[in-house]
Parts: sequence; C-alpha cells; structure tokens
Amino acid sequence: MNKFVVITALTLMSLSISSLAKTIYADVQVTDIVPTSHYIWQRENQNTPKYPIKLARSRIRGCAILAFNISATGRTENIEVINSLPKKSIGKSARKMLKKWHWVPVSSQQKLTLEKRTIRLDFCLGGESTEQSQQYCIQQTKLACS
Repeated sequence: MNKFVVITALTLMSLSISSLAKTIYADVQVTDIVPTSHYIWQRENQNTPKYPIKLARSRIRGCAILAFNISATGRTENIEVINSLPKKSIGKSARKMLKKWHWVPVSSQQKLTLEKRTIRLDFCLGGESTEQSQQYCIQQTKLACS
C-alpha cells in the first residue's frame, strides 16, 4: 500500500471520529446567599467558573450550597458543603473549585477582616448552544438544592 492511500485512509478515519464527538454545552452559575450585600471581598476572577471536566464527561449536573470564610488576606478557608445534589460528586467538585478562588477587597476604604459567606453553585449541562445552557442554569437556580 502506498503512503498516499494510508494517509488518505487515516484522514478519513479521523474525520469520521471527530464528527461523532458531540459538543457539550455547560454553565456554572454562582449565587450569593449570605451576605446578600455589603461585601468586604469579591472574587478576583469574575468570569464564569469552568465546568469540571470530570463532571462533564460523566454528564453530571446539579447544585451545591457551600459555607466558607474569606480570611483577612483574601484566602478561602473552612469550606463546608451544606448540601449538594447529587451528594458526593457535585459537593466534592464544588469544594475543590471554591478552594482555588482568590478574593480581592471590594473597596480600599474598608477594613479587611474575615468574612463568612454562603454561596450556591449550579452546574448545568445541555442545550444546543452556550446561551441555551446558561438559560437552563438560570432556571435551575430557582429550584431547591436539597
């Protein structure tokens, strides 16, 4: 078999494999529960958190409610998973994600002290576009996470 035939066969094979791969649209919504205003700290990176690959591959979606402290130096500490659905996988991924967040002061005028926070993370999959996935997630935030 000559090289051209082998390369053509490999190219066709890779095209058919890639066409079988389906794009997964995902979104993560962050909702502050406590406090609802007068924050000392805000997330340094205000972009939408990245959906954990392990959850996306397993097509796991759900929500988690977490309580934690932000130290006087802006570090996330004492993370507690209050509730999550499904219990183990979402809670574990949410905790791991939150642990990596960095916090910056909302104002240079405020005294930097420890702040107790409670947030809800909604992990949503589905739809035919990023926008559709985001809309699903906004609807999901209105449902109970228990």
